[in-house]
Amino acid sequence: MTPDYQKAAITATETLIKFGINSAPVSALPILKNTPGVLVFSYQSISNHIDQDRRCVISMFGDGNQDAFTTVNMKDGKPQYIVTYNQQLSQVFVQRSLARELGHIILGHDGTLPEDVRNEEAKAFANHLLCPRPMIHAFQAAGLRITTEMLGNLTGCFDYCLSCMRRIPAVSVPVKLNRLVRDQFMDYIVNFIEYYRNATLTDGSALADFGSYMDGYEE
Repeated sequence: MTPDYQKAAITATETLIKFGINSAPVSALPILKNTPGVLVFSYQSISNHIDQDRRCVISMFGDGNQDAFTTVNMKDGKPQYIVTYNQQLSQVFVQRSLARELGHIILGHDGTLPEDVRNEEAKAFANHLLCPRPMIHAFQAAGLRITTEMLGNLTGCFDYCLSCMRRIPAVSVPVKLNRLVRDQFMDYIVNFIEYYRNATLTDGSALADFGSYMDGYEE
């Protein structure tokens, strides 16, 4: 079964619009907290609540879930999600992990799809949420030299996210949605371009390689 990368991209774009996100870096935490049927806890808060060492709490979710994990239960025919995350990781990891878990929830993953498909779709959702293509397109159109470091400062996406972006197949998002996100981010875009052009830049890092991430983009 092939992951639906286009659905992930469209859903992430719709999420930016629905929650009125208008600047970067995008944080998934307030979105999760304002999503019906979702409860969010840090591993430390659970540890304090049940009076158990946080390392024991993390081990409950398995060695592969050191950053964040989502459980789902059905109540009255509706899914109820509990998201737990490791708040002691760097903000970059926390942001990326929570965006991925948000993707699982928004995309309605309930365990019926294969795990590898679910994970690919959730990571694609996270990339499009944290690194909105309309924002990147606006910076490219203005002639900004987007470096990996610049992208990281903007969105929290560094090499890991870029490596994911480079291998995501080209997807199309309705032009109307792209324009709505661009308009939401316009003040941020204008201010950043002004800052960039007036700053003394000595960044010699490589240009960000988006691969096919921007292919098929229309506005």
